[in-house]
Amino acid sequence: STQKTRFEPGQIALLQTFANHAAAAMQRAGLIHQLRAKITQLEAAQVELAKKERFERELELARQVQQSVLPRTFPQISGYQFAARNEPARTVGGDFYDVIVLDEDHFGIAIADVSDKGMPSALYMALTRSLLHAEARRERSPRLLIENVNQLLLELGEPNMFVTVFYGVMEKASKRLTYTRSGHDRPLLAHQGTVSELGGRGVALGLFDPAHFHVTEEAITLAAGDHLLLYTDGLTDIQSPDGSFFGKEALKTLLQSNTDRSPDQLCEQIFAGLHQFQSTADQYDDMTMLLIALD
Repeated sequence: STQKTRFEPGQIALLQTFANHAAAAMQRAGLIHQLRAKITQLEAAQVELAKKERFERELELARQVQQSVLPRTFPQISGYQFAARNEPARTVGGDFYDVIVLDEDHFGIAIADVSDKGMPSALYMALTRSLLHAEARRERSPRLLIENVNQLLLELGEPNMFVTVFYGVMEKASKRLTYTRSGHDRPLLAHQGTVSELGGRGVALGLFDPAHFHVTEEAITLAAGDHLLLYTDGLTDIQSPDGSFFGKEALKTLLQSNTDRSPDQLCEQIFAGLHQFQSTADQYDDMTMLLIALD
């Protein structure tokens, strides 16, 4: 007040009462605001937790799909031994491999890597494998087979997804391998102490219509004692804690220095080398390999 130099005790008591009520109201308003903020944060956390749980369930289902289609045993073929290894990443991709008996004189070998992650890639992988098996029974040419599978994937598969594939047909007696490489990593051939890469050109399946889809068909004759390594890029792209990549040359060295081992032991040795290089770094992609050893 500009008119009083002092307040009466009753007036002071009244003002204090008003002030106490106002302070209590302000305090309650502040607490309510904080409570609403906490409730909003809790609701957001619950939503994120539900998303994470759904994502983890999807990854587990995708992992089950992936593991269910990978062969647990290989056919017994005189003169040939097979071994494979697959280690899924925490984020599941769509790697698969297979050995397919075609008739008494021929068998097929395949490895593939589907784009994307999770359940969509696992289902796309299962579809690709089924189509590959179906076409392998009726089409002996790897190039024509791959062209047929590409067309079927365009019709049946999910848009904006694709798969890289290496597929070959081995003639048992002559050891002649006819193959196509549709955008996939070049297989490594260990022959008499040296390691080379198989050739061939081609694009991934599921992207281009027949007019723009091109793959070459190649052939090579293998020999007793050779080791053919099919793999996905999860092996060469694995990183060390400092961020460097394992690379193809290191993989060649591992293959070359372990050809005296059995196929299963060679697979174990390669993955041991990968794990030693990786150390504590995270794995971002599936690591898959299929080894064919000729007696």
